[in-house]
This record gives sequence, structure tokens and C-alpha cells, in this order.
Amino acid sequence: MRRTNTFRLFPSKEQKQRLLNLADNCSRMYNEINHKRRQSLFSGGFDWNTDEQYHKYKKLVGSATAQQIIIKNNEAWKSYWAILKKWKKGKLEKKPKPPGYWKDRETGKRPLKILVRCDNYKLEDRVLKLPSKLKIRWKGKNRWNRGSSSKQGRLEITYDELSEKWYAHMPVEVEYPLHQPKGEEEKKEAYVDLGVKVPIMASIDGEVFGYRANSMLSDWWYWTHKIAEHQSVLKGVNNRSTSKLLKSYYRKRRRRFRNNVNVMVRDFVERCWNRGVSKIVCGDLRNIRSSANFSRKSNSMIHNFWSVGYMARRIEEVAEEYGIRVTRVDERGTSSECPRCGSRRVIRTKRMFRCRDCGLEAHRDAVGCINIGLAHQREKGKEGAEAVNRAMARPTLLNIEV
Repeated sequence: MRRTNTFRLFPSKEQKQRLLNLADNCSRMYNEINHKRRQSLFSGGFDWNTDEQYHKYKKLVGSATAQQIIIKNNEAWKSYWAILKKWKKGKLEKKPKPPGYWKDRETGKRPLKILVRCDNYKLEDRVLKLPSKLKIRWKGKNRWNRGSSSKQGRLEITYDELSEKWYAHMPVEVEYPLHQPKGEEEKKEAYVDLGVKVPIMASIDGEVFGYRANSMLSDWWYWTHKIAEHQSVLKGVNNRSTSKLLKSYYRKRRRRFRNNVNVMVRDFVERCWNRGVSKIVCGDLRNIRSSANFSRKSNSMIHNFWSVGYMARRIEEVAEEYGIRVTRVDERGTSSECPRCGSRRVIRTKRMFRCRDCGLEAHRDAVGCINIGLAHQREKGKEGAEAVNRAMARPTLLNIEV
């Protein structure tokens, strides 16, 4: 299981200049290798040979770092060939593009990155030891490096132009799982419906609970209004469409949203683990945006605020730490069908659901997660109708505490 530690670096003035020169040469080498391979591809062949670039840059960046840059580009191209193969078999609709350059299209600047081989750096107490006798102070949490049970990977040092700070990203292979699973004997399952107003609604043993998104939405709308105000100022004053401050607003909005999601997901997975859940069956809504056609505000939330892919991915990643398996299932129509009688003659008003045939009244998202569970049980040839009687009109809704 791979996880990543991220550290803030505090280089001195001399160290900053050395890092800038090294990072610029690393990006130049990567782009030259990529340019050669792209041109060979467009000419009808493909050339893997990188001897010229290696000998040109090994004295500038070090032989070990030069090797890592070649390996990094090899990984990008191997990924491209694998995706292209899937596209040729008809598994993907859109044809993949060849790997791009390390270059910002808006500014034309190369992003500054340094790749350090796993055995060429050492993380000591507040000091990061790098080749060429570089010793840089760092700050952060070394969460995943747990002695002999973990194995550090290739270090990637990046320079953030927006904040003008240096960061180090250290991948670590840790043993799986981090927490001993509790539900292997009982084999309990949690059924999850992902939404906007209620990001996670879950059913475990017939008990339904979820998480409110009121604070997340309020925070997101606050920063959306600040972004819109600053955009109008930029357009009116000097007819510009972007600025450093505007980029910082976008970043802050995204980071605050993801922090809220992470707190909510971890709380949910821990609850599942404490209740002995061994499997989470999660509704898959990756294509929801293609069919979303509601009010302007609702569309804005679905297309901009609701990062369903990120939420589902975080559930999978956190559940992996607890030894809980995650399965995605199609949830189309799960909130528009009565779980008791199967009728589609239903009334949906805001968060409430009412069946015209049998009179069932429940929370709309609660119906969604129960229907996901019923469909999953039917696929396994089991009956799960008793869960319907426990569907609640007012399920427990938890607040996110950050």
C-alpha cells in the first residue's frame, strides 16, 4: 500500500539558488527526452534511446537523478501505450494524447521539479540530507514512515510558484492494512449513496445515517462569490482574466473543500470499521455531469462543487487502510424507485420521498442507499426486503467538525 508524506522545505539563500538551478536542469532534461520521443512517434516510429540526454545532463543534475528522470518519462510513455491499447479495444471513448511537456501553457514557464533516487536521500530529525552535501530543514508530519515495516520511494522536490515555497513529496510503501479488520467473520456490508446536500448516506444493518454538507456548501459559495467579485474587478480595471490572487482563491476553495471531504470520509470509514464492516458498496455516479440539467444553482453545485470522483477515491483509499474492500455499483434510478413495492409512481420533494402506491415515506437519500443494498443483495441471490421496513424518514445526519 503506497502513501505519500509531504514536507515544507526551508532552504537558505544559497540552497535556494542551488535548488533552482538543479530543478531547471531536471525539467529541461525531461522535456528534451519527451520532445525526442514525441517527434519519433509522429514520424511513424518510436525511439526509446536516451544516451545523448543522459550524458549531456549527468554532470549537471547527477547520474542518479538523470536516471530517475529517464525512468519518470518511461513511466509516462508506458502508461500512454497501456491506455492507447484500451482505446483500440473500444474500452475508452476518447483517444489518449502522448505525454506532454513539463511546461505551463499559460505562462510558458517550466515547473521546477527535482527527482531523487530512494537511496540518495535521508530524512533525519528536521533535516533532509540530499546528494552534493545538501542539508535542508523541513517541517511537517512524517506519518507513513514507520521504521522497518515501511520502504521509502523516489523523492520529488517541487517549487510552488504561487506561494513561492519548496515542498518535498516522499512516497512510502507501508504494510497492508494499517488496522486489523474487525468484520471478516461477520462479513457486514455498508451501502453508500453519494450526493450533494448529503455527501454520504449509508445503511449498515438497516440503520441509516449520513453527513450534512451545509457548512461545506456555505464555505464553497463564500469563496465562489469572492472569486466572482475579483474576476469582475480584474475585467473592469485592466481587462485581465487572471491574477496571482485569483489563483490563490481557487486553490483555497479547493483545499478547504477537500479537507472537509477528508474529515468526513475518515469519520465514516472509522464508523464502518468499528461496526465490523468488511465491505462498502458505493454508488457510482461518474457520468452524472453528462445528464445534469437542473436549475442554474444546482448545475453549478454538480459541475463545480460536487467532486464525486474525489470523494469515491478517498473512500477507497481510507478503507484500504482499515482492510475494508470497496465496490462501485451503478446507482441510476435508485432514488426514484420504491424499495418496498418497486413502484416508480413516486413523489420527490426536496429531501423527502413518498410512494403513491404503498405510501412509504422516507428520506430521499436513505431510499437511495437502501435500493443500492437491495440491488446488490439480489445480484448475490439473497433477499434483503427486511431492510426496507427500517427506512427512516428522518435518518441521523451528522455535522462535519473540522
